[in-house]
Amino acid sequence: MAAFNGGHDGVLKSLLDRLEGVTSRLEGLQGASGGFAPATAAHTPSSAAAAANDGASATLSTSVADYTSLTGPAVSSLVEAARPLGAEVVKASELVSKAFQAQAGVVQAMAQCKKPTPNELPALVAPVAEHMQAATALIEGRRSAIFNHQKAVAESLHALSWMVYTGPNCGVSLPAQHVEESWQSAEFFANKVMMEFRNSDSRHVDWVKALKQVFQQLKSYVKQHHAAGPAWNGIPFKDFKPDSPGAAAPSPVPASAPKPQPAAGPSRGGPAAPPPPPPGTLLQPKAPAGSTSSAAGASSSSMSAVFSQLNKGGTVTSGLKKVTDDMKTKNRADRSGAVPSSAPSATKSSTSAAGKAAVPTSAPPRTELVLGRKWCVENHTGNRSLTIDQTDAKQSVYIFNCSNCTVQVQGKVNAITLDSCSRTGLVFQDLVSSCEVVNCSSVEVQSTGVMPTIAIDKTDGIVLYLSEASLGVAITTAKSSAMNVVVPGNGDSDPLELPVPEQFVSTFRDGKLVTEAVMHSGA
Repeated sequence: MAAFNGGHDGVLKSLLDRLEGVTSRLEGLQGASGGFAPATAAHTPSSAAAAANDGASATLSTSVADYTSLTGPAVSSLVEAARPLGAEVVKASELVSKAFQAQAGVVQAMAQCKKPTPNELPALVAPVAEHMQAATALIEGRRSAIFNHQKAVAESLHALSWMVYTGPNCGVSLPAQHVEESWQSAEFFANKVMMEFRNSDSRHVDWVKALKQVFQQLKSYVKQHHAAGPAWNGIPFKDFKPDSPGAAAPSPVPASAPKPQPAAGPSRGGPAAPPPPPPGTLLQPKAPAGSTSSAAGASSSSMSAVFSQLNKGGTVTSGLKKVTDDMKTKNRADRSGAVPSSAPSATKSSTSAAGKAAVPTSAPPRTELVLGRKWCVENHTGNRSLTIDQTDAKQSVYIFNCSNCTVQVQGKVNAITLDSCSRTGLVFQDLVSSCEVVNCSSVEVQSTGVMPTIAIDKTDGIVLYLSEASLGVAITTAKSSAMNVVVPGNGDSDPLELPVPEQFVSTFRDGKLVTEAVMHSGA
């Protein structure tokens, strides 16, 4: 038994010796890399906690330093590329620089603080929002010669909204995806710049490439450090002081330079002392020219109001007015479909099926032949005796913005167009080519002679009367509803009314898509 105990003690002593050797080597490596001095063999809980805090501080400093190294050179290149292009392009590019400088303070807060409350977050991001609003103001009013440059900047700066991502249902995509989506919106205008200047001034093309590089670098940063959302850490947000030396992001420390030693060990549970600020980098806070404390306060309060509304969740709709039964479309008296006997003096123009508002009838009525080739019938209301009788086969008829009218076209004409009319009837004899009905509602078209084709587009409600001579007509329809065709009956029988299909079903058969009209049947 004694021999067994002696062998067991020897094995235990050997394991302890190996463990102490490994510990000594790790402490030596940590001391050589500029960390804390090697500790004694007897480790205390407080020394272990201090080492853990130092490791966390190093990780956070890496996040801020990466922001500097990734976005700083790209933003500087953008401003330099803008200088040969004029003061307006420089102004837009400097807004990008200022916005990224303001964002640096938010990145620093993420590295040092816990997640702020919904009331604290708007004040933190208000400086960034101020520069985004300034970029939007550049594109308001009369367009300048560099509108596409300014629009590309304004759209791309929306990418900085990744900082307010709070979860799947917050209205903002994940940070990396949001940055990519914002750049895709801006790229439309960036491509316009490249198309305009690619053969005349390559400096504009270089500016576009520099702008794209800025947001590619931003996407790389958020994908590396904030892939699942802003990564908050450390102290409570109320204890964060943006104006302290730690508010400016540190520049990357060379591998050969030792880390600065703290004057005194950090208190238990407190953060490590921040490193000194860099000598003039992109992320140093700069006061924007002409800014005042009152303007900053107004921006902060406006952003607070926006976020407070967003944070209401489902209760945001509690203040909406309730829709009563008499306000519902199915109960509205003005949608009964009945045509009044006389048009009111102030009748509103009806809207087309596609939602396009009809042109107001304030223009004077007009019926005239233009250059001997085209009859124009426009802006008539309540006229049931419009007649065009001096026609030939080379002329066309254009009927526009008529309401509660009847138009008769005698003789043979080349083509007839009925555009933006309501409750209007059209009667004609022979056509050489086609009749077109577009943007109309509740109209009737009758052919008493030959009509080769008719096209119906964006029309809500049409009745087409065909004669014996026009039964071979080709009817083309698009985005229209309530279409009926009336054809003569056999012998003395009544005319037959047939609906034009509006609903279709498509199936994939034998390698191709087959579309057929839906047929309804029932008892």
